[in-house]
Amino acid sequence: MSNQTIRIGIVGGSVNNQWASRGHIPALQRLSEYKITAIGTTRMESAEKSARQLGATHAFADSNEMANHPDVDSVIVSVKVPGHYDPVMSALNAGKHVYCEWPLGLNTAQSIEMNKLAKAKKLHHAVGLQARQSPEVNFVKDLVAQGYVGQVLSCHMKVFTTAKGGTTNETYKYLLDNTNGASLLTINSGHAIDAMCYALGDFDELSATMANQYKQAKMQETGEIIDKTTDDQILINGTLKSGATASIHVQGGVSYRTGVSLEIFGNKGVLVLSKESTHAQLQFGDLKVEGAQLSIGGNSSLTELTIPNRYRWVPDTIPKGPVLNVAQAHRKFAYDIMEETFRIPNFEDGVKLHKLIDRIQKAADTGERQVL
Repeated sequence: MSNQTIRIGIVGGSVNNQWASRGHIPALQRLSEYKITAIGTTRMESAEKSARQLGATHAFADSNEMANHPDVDSVIVSVKVPGHYDPVMSALNAGKHVYCEWPLGLNTAQSIEMNKLAKAKKLHHAVGLQARQSPEVNFVKDLVAQGYVGQVLSCHMKVFTTAKGGTTNETYKYLLDNTNGASLLTINSGHAIDAMCYALGDFDELSATMANQYKQAKMQETGEIIDKTTDDQILINGTLKSGATASIHVQGGVSYRTGVSLEIFGNKGVLVLSKESTHAQLQFGDLKVEGAQLSIGGNSSLTELTIPNRYRWVPDTIPKGPVLNVAQAHRKFAYDIMEETFRIPNFEDGVKLHKLIDRIQKAADTGERQVL
């Protein structure tokens, strides 16, 4: 690193990339710990154009070349899930730190390989489970630990999105093909379940039911009808290691009451984490936290709780929404690299979540309750 500034190369760093341009790039531009020095895309023309716009010195159409460049200290991989494995492995083999978006790999086997190599190389690695950096999620986690609701008896999560149902577009078409590893189960469910377990603890056992009720989807641009192989109904119920019961309903193709919510019920109160939105991505943040504690005279109504300033550790110039949680993750990752700490969710956490999703899928496929 040069003068304690982490020089970043972004695989999928096009200014037209849906997630890099909306999340990573605006976050990095506002953090003093980083400098974007290299942009990689599939075409040199687009890489050079994006590099010019972002003030990056280098452009690449080959992620391996970018990983081996001396002006790159750390690599961000922000491309479609089937394209994660190769650039991650190239960066690790080049001795570079890596931040890879979630899902970590196309499947659990790939994620295990990435994790093994990262450990062998003794490099810092992060997976994009940015809901764990959310001020609201961390506030709720601490309230639970402090006994705000007393003993947690149960929790219920709802994730309802308009996407991943009967309509799609060219950008998100690949999300409806189960072989691509990016679906309602891995993305919307994966992020939400990870946040729930982060706040309340892991599953002890679970059952699941899943269904593909939209067998086909209509392309918005052309009206073409394509086959859809991903499930749009996911129901999970089980018991957490704490003894609390948990129920989760994730649904795609919904046109009403969309959004995310996590309701936590205890013997002394309740907490509700929620946001109304069409995308239903809990990790995008800007959530509302409500709570109520049982009074001596009976029930109390929910009131919105104020998030203390200590749960935000990035500049005020970073707006609420998707950029905030990504920026919080990148700042913590920078501290990990500079101070040799390990506080950010890493590839080990990614493997763990991949394995949990596999068990959910197995529970749905076999009808058998899974003990974790």
